[in-house]
Amino acid sequence: MATSYPKHLQGAMDQMMNQNDTSSCPMPTQDITLNLKNRAKAITAAKYGPENPALPNTPFWAKKADAWDVTVDDAKQSLCGNCAAFNVSDTIKQCIADGIGNEADPWGTIKLADLGYCEIFDFKCAASRTCDAWVVGGPNKGEGDSQDGEDMGDGEDDSEGESLISIKIGGKD
Repeated sequence: MATSYPKHLQGAMDQMMNQNDTSSCPMPTQDITLNLKNRAKAITAAKYGPENPALPNTPFWAKKADAWDVTVDDAKQSLCGNCAAFNVSDTIKQCIADGIGNEADPWGTIKLADLGYCEIFDFKCAASRTCDAWVVGGPNKGEGDSQDGEDMGDGEDDSEGESLISIKIGGKD
């Protein structure tokens, strides 16, 4: 027997009854508060930005260029969208969509913001931004990588565990 719910609760019920298993998804894709906490850490520790990539952001890009000892035009080429830590695999995009839920258009949001997942700072990341931890060689599309998704982490700090990646964040040497 089918059960119907009041129309104003249908979206929430559909999301709760969703058969997608999100247990293997990074927690920040499912928990907006944790995602915002991790994004704030990226802003503070690695100068993630600019806030609005559609604007010229001249001072932001001048600081990046100076820190990386490159021209402003070169700095503008080092974006999250081409960072090796930017995960845009189908699996991670499904996690992001599931986390957004049915209250908005998840796939429209992902496409409009060109969202992926930052595997360094564990948060949903926009391709048109950058940070001081940018790594050449991306994005990670999950193609042909047998380790994709094996250990995506839960977004929590694990100060007792050892990290496979060590990143020094700061200015020029």
